[in-house]
Amino acid sequence: MKNIATSCDDASVRAPCAAAARAAVRRRGFGRQLLSGAALAALVTTGSVAAKADDSNAELAAEIHALRAQLRHLEARVDKHSVQIHAVQVKTTSYQATAPGAYEPPVPWDKKFHLDGITITPGGFIAMEGVYRTRDTGGIFSPSFGSLPGYWNPLAHNNEIRGSAQQSRFSLLVQGNYNPDTLISGYGEFDFLGASTTANSTESNSYTPRIRHLYTTIDWAGEGLHLLAGQTWSLVTLNQKGITPRNEDIPLTIDGMYVSGFTWARQPQIRLVKDFGNGFWVAASAETPQTGTPCSGGNATGATPGPTTAGVYSVWCSTTTGGGTSAYNTQYKYSLNHIPDFVAKAAYEGNIAGHSLHVEGFGLYTDLYDYAEYTGPGGYLYGNHNDTAGWGGGGSVTLGLLPHWIDLQGSAMIGRGIGRYGSGSLQSAVYAPNGSLTALPELMFLGGAVVHATPSLDLYAYGGEERLLSADSSSVSSFGSPTANNSQCYFLQAAAASPAGCAGNVRDTWELTGGFWDKVYQGAFGSVRVGLQYAYIQDDIFNGSGASAGHPAQSNVHFNDQEVFASLRFYPFDPAPPAPALVTKY
Repeated sequence: MKNIATSCDDASVRAPCAAAARAAVRRRGFGRQLLSGAALAALVTTGSVAAKADDSNAELAAEIHALRAQLRHLEARVDKHSVQIHAVQVKTTSYQATAPGAYEPPVPWDKKFHLDGITITPGGFIAMEGVYRTRDTGGIFSPSFGSLPGYWNPLAHNNEIRGSAQQSRFSLLVQGNYNPDTLISGYGEFDFLGASTTANSTESNSYTPRIRHLYTTIDWAGEGLHLLAGQTWSLVTLNQKGITPRNEDIPLTIDGMYVSGFTWARQPQIRLVKDFGNGFWVAASAETPQTGTPCSGGNATGATPGPTTAGVYSVWCSTTTGGGTSAYNTQYKYSLNHIPDFVAKAAYEGNIAGHSLHVEGFGLYTDLYDYAEYTGPGGYLYGNHNDTAGWGGGGSVTLGLLPHWIDLQGSAMIGRGIGRYGSGSLQSAVYAPNGSLTALPELMFLGGAVVHATPSLDLYAYGGEERLLSADSSSVSSFGSPTANNSQCYFLQAAAASPAGCAGNVRDTWELTGGFWDKVYQGAFGSVRVGLQYAYIQDDIFNGSGASAGHPAQSNVHFNDQEVFASLRFYPFDPAPPAPALVTKY
């Protein structure tokens, strides 16, 4: 140290030493410049003292050692303060980035999360929607189309306006590959259309989330096999592409009950699909059953009054007391079932003269199950289980009439005991005199067109009907009886309950509707869409006896409603629109 200090004190090398010191200062930064300068001055001074007093070398060495330790301590403090300053700068930058105003993402993002071999894709929208009706139905969306309030009901003489954010929706798709041939996916989709027993619109408008879809799929690409297990659209629902989930052709309506005549259900199931290639698919599913009216719903009865046949004491086709139990709705009746609904479907899609074509055909089996009690010898009761076969067959077609401009679709289903598979939810069955269930014959169909007027504007129109093909006056309830008294159907009554003078059953429900969706804003932030829909709905009841005021005897009594829906939705996870094509000027 003495030689170094003496050499730096020499005038001939003082300039190089100073240059080295300045380089050290620049490397350390401003805080360390001060410390290094002070340390250098101390060393130079110490060197000068050492040159004049050689006999105090030991004391000088100790002093230099202490100065070095102090320097290291001060440098550590500077490092600590530098980290604190950096943290404050990062926090300030983060706050500025999240402050209201224009936001520029740091890098392009595909709106997916990638984590250890798993891809998570969020989806959904935030909605504000409203409806105006000429008849009060007591809900934001249409009730079952086959249950409009009759003219005898005071509600039919009152208008209705409702607003709701309940149809807002959130979804997550989670995907990962077991190997290059096997893809495993999980999908969940939820909205807020549930209503607990305390839900109301008086003050808080607090409504509950509910499951729309929640399922797992396994896709074996090499074998062309696809397994689905969970809750989603029934296999009877029309598809747009093959027989694949999340590609169903659902009407574009704002109304959450879609359109009368639309064939669908969302229910737990196990489904297996085979893709043969060349646009040909087949599938089969086992799905959770329900009988429908009169065995399920809010008005179902646990113990049905006994039929008039001698010896029949009572008939049961739904949960016996109250509603469901455990995790089911305690205010809603669930039908008795012991066999799942089975659906099989085949689909073909291709291109005909430049027009895209998708064709489907399907078959459905459903079991209607009940338990009848009979009076035996000595007045003792004995029971018997009854199974009644229900079935349905149908098909659908979608056609790109003008590619990328006009799409047409049509679907139909005919069968017995299939009422719950239509938006109108017409009655599925009636009680036979022996206590078993009789499946009612029904036809449902839907036609529609979508016009892609511009890249952001879609126009749509649909028309559909659900119709019971025959009455069953031999049933216990004389369903659709031609002797039913309909003479008071057009007279206002004091109560909302159906009067004895309007005893006919609903025969069919039909609807005409149209509307549009417009993407008013679209970009990296997603899209904002506005929509408007008009609907005319009518219910017709079976002909009965008695003359209605202003109508001839046996006339077809009907009830109708007109509805206007409006919606504004924000889709934050929509992909950004493609960049416009580059066009050269010359």
